[in-house]
Amino acid sequence: MSASSFQAHRLAARLVLAGAVTLSLSACDYIGSFSKPKQTPEEAKAEGVALGAGCRQAGQSLEDCYTRNPEALKAGIFSGWKDMHEYMAAKNIQNSAPPAPPTPAPDAKDGKDSKDGAARDSSRARDRERDSSRSRERESSSSRDSSSSRDSTRASRDDKPTPKY
Repeated sequence: MSASSFQAHRLAARLVLAGAVTLSLSACDYIGSFSKPKQTPEEAKAEGVALGAGCRQAGQSLEDCYTRNPEALKAGIFSGWKDMHEYMAAKNIQNSAPPAPPTPAPDAKDGKDSKDGAARDSSRARDRERDSSRSRERESSSSRDSSSSRDSTRASRDDKPTPKY
């Protein structure tokens, strides 16, 4: 073998080795985590608040929101969900259509998938109806409470003398 062909083979071997190392490290999550900026606690809570508010507006329960977003802070999700619930109750805003829950792949050996699916659908419809009736009851009671407190606030404002400047 001549010296130039030996160098060509060495160069080719180095290129193959460099390519193999590059490909093996490109799939490594640890290396990719260096480029991602770390999230501050304030940003994490704000993200959880946004997720919770979105879940409430979509008509999802708090537990569903927790299970769909396991990486988010539960305190933030709860805070956002609660704030959105109060806002929607005050403005009489109805839920938008909730997204369909993820469906597991059907089991080939189970012949009772259609029966279980129908039972799950009926129980979900029953739960949704129960939740909506409860929220209607809360809204009606909160509107009665807020109107009486508004009247007492007006009366106390009227009794106060105007300040002299």
